[in-house]
Amino acid sequence: MEDVKFLELPDGRQISFREQGLDKQNATRSLLVLHGLGSSRMAGMPGVSEDLLKEMGVRLIAIDRPGYGLSTPNPLQTFKSAAADISNIADILEMGEKIYILGYSTGGAYTWAAARYIPERIAGIAFWAPVGNYWWKDFTDIERKAALAELSGRTRLMFLVMRNAPQWMIHAYVRLVVVRMAGGGWVEDAKKQMSSADQHNPVLIDGLMYRDNVESMKQGGYGMAQDLQLITGNWGFELSDIPPVYHGPCHIFQGTEDWCVSTSLQRLIKKAAPELVHLHELPGEGHLSPFCNNDKGHRDTLSALFGTMQGTQHEVTQEDACKALEDSSHTQAFEGNVDEEPDVRKVLVETV
Repeated sequence: MEDVKFLELPDGRQISFREQGLDKQNATRSLLVLHGLGSSRMAGMPGVSEDLLKEMGVRLIAIDRPGYGLSTPNPLQTFKSAAADISNIADILEMGEKIYILGYSTGGAYTWAAARYIPERIAGIAFWAPVGNYWWKDFTDIERKAALAELSGRTRLMFLVMRNAPQWMIHAYVRLVVVRMAGGGWVEDAKKQMSSADQHNPVLIDGLMYRDNVESMKQGGYGMAQDLQLITGNWGFELSDIPPVYHGPCHIFQGTEDWCVSTSLQRLIKKAAPELVHLHELPGEGHLSPFCNNDKGHRDTLSALFGTMQGTQHEVTQEDACKALEDSSHTQAFEGNVDEEPDVRKVLVETV
């Protein structure tokens, strides 16, 4: 039985969380995990070994982000307010003056926000296939189009639809469509959207994704709708705003066969912030396979984050990233105009 715990933020909102690894008296490092879209605290680092966490001296806190699971929604949430929440959580749970953060997929967007707005509270950050802002001004139109075109057709369409949809429509779509397919429908749809590398991952088979998704929807999908609104809108900061204020470890792990998050996006980030970002490309891996029930992936992530990794053959230099981007710009097959604004109402109605 899961031991779910709760804390209260200064404004009275409740955040639910679970702990793994060492307790605060014995831990030497505190790690906060921010889950992805349609997920919850139940995922954390999926399948991570308690022995590994204890070996690394880690106290792991996995939260339900606001509007997910059992955490109170914040109707006024922005990326800046989400970063303030992280700082308050660290204080309330006595995680220390500086904490480590791991952002998985959409959780990566909020990890970037923490680096921008509360850099003084962060000892190091790691990303697993992080969602970034395709519309950051640090990227050219050609670069952005190529990165978007790398996504599956449906994922790309949803980015463009949500970018142009009013808030009420996004919330209605999630509440009336996505919530109704929670659990089994979500898992079956995930299988269709993910590469072959992910198809037989244990989280799809052992029921974790099913249970995790059902848990995530307990607030009627509010957290997911808010995520879709925020990640496709104006983030309030540019990528170039981060290196001047955050100087700690920053590691991105990205599977090259990930159809949910673009590898080219991570290369663009590496190109734009070469001194800050350590990009670890994982050949042949997808959105789940390098991170879920993967002992080596967990060890590599923690070792890189804590500075005990002795280097990796898959770390990408700025020169590598630029060359890969140049090569992909010549070979990328575009499916239509990725800048064309879709008919929002028509797309959402057809999805229903």
